[in-house]
Amino acid sequence: MARKNDEIKDFYDRSYKKLFSHKGFVKHLLQGFVRLKWVERVDFDKITLEPVSFIDRLFKKKEADIIWKLPLKQGSEVYLYLLLEFQSAVDKTMALRFASYILNFYAERIAKEKNKRLPVVFPLLLYNGKQRWNAARSLQEMIELVDPSLREYLIRFKYFAIDIGSFSKRSLIKLRNNLVSAIFLLENARNENELDSVLKEIVEIVKSEMDKELLARFGDWFEMLFKRTTKAEVNFEEIISEGSEYTMIVETLIEMRKKWENKGLQRGMREGMEKGKEKWLREGIQKGIQKGRLEAIMVTATRLLNEGFEVDFIAKVTGLPKEKIEKLKKDLD
Repeated sequence: MARKNDEIKDFYDRSYKKLFSHKGFVKHLLQGFVRLKWVERVDFDKITLEPVSFIDRLFKKKEADIIWKLPLKQGSEVYLYLLLEFQSAVDKTMALRFASYILNFYAERIAKEKNKRLPVVFPLLLYNGKQRWNAARSLQEMIELVDPSLREYLIRFKYFAIDIGSFSKRSLIKLRNNLVSAIFLLENARNENELDSVLKEIVEIVKSEMDKELLARFGDWFEMLFKRTTKAEVNFEEIISEGSEYTMIVETLIEMRKKWENKGLQRGMREGMEKGKEKWLREGIQKGIQKGRLEAIMVTATRLLNEGFEVDFIAKVTGLPKEKIEKLKKDLD
């Protein structure tokens, strides 16, 4: 199971890194899901991807998350540190972990540009787990404040979290012309009716996008998702072409969900059978004990009858019904 989870996480890491290594998806993500004033000041035509990979000293883990340099229209710049989190469980230490990554990023900057002031880094978490994100979003929340006079000396760090599963279908549909909302819609679809309506929305969103390179990147992700989950070959261009029907893709999505559901059902049946074996064994032992006791009682009743004792006396001693003892007596005669 652990290996399977690692494979799923690796798939999401690779596919999402490919998506958000394109400036168009970063623009859609920030404009659609980060409602802060500074985003309006970003000159998205001039943003650049920063190559970064380092060993985190605290967590002993190699990280290669996405960092973008975002020039502002009035000068200066902000760095976007996009951390992809596709674990099955919420990491309660995220604030500490994320702060560690930012500090390592700053250490790397100081080593390269010793006499320059450090830039602003916006820490953005993109999370796609089933459980809603409920970890502390600031480092201060993790620290026990023993006295109010110490408050100003606490390390101040806070990250911005986007929990994909927390968005309603309605809120995502409202974000027209946003390919990231199309991705989230597909991720959150959980049944046949949702899949049908979601695909309609996705087709409309995609058809409104004019950036061919952005569409190609989205199409690659879309086809990769289907190939991995259903082994089916899907032609994204045919799906979104004018006059095309999306029945085939809806059916493929439904089939994909059915496979996931069947896997869950089969797993549940296996677990149920294992539990059933234990139950059957316990019941069998109990029945065996009961059967053994009954056979011993019947032997005692038979001996008492052979010794000439009355039926009423034998019923009182053994606890057997009189009718059963009468039948046993008849069989002995």
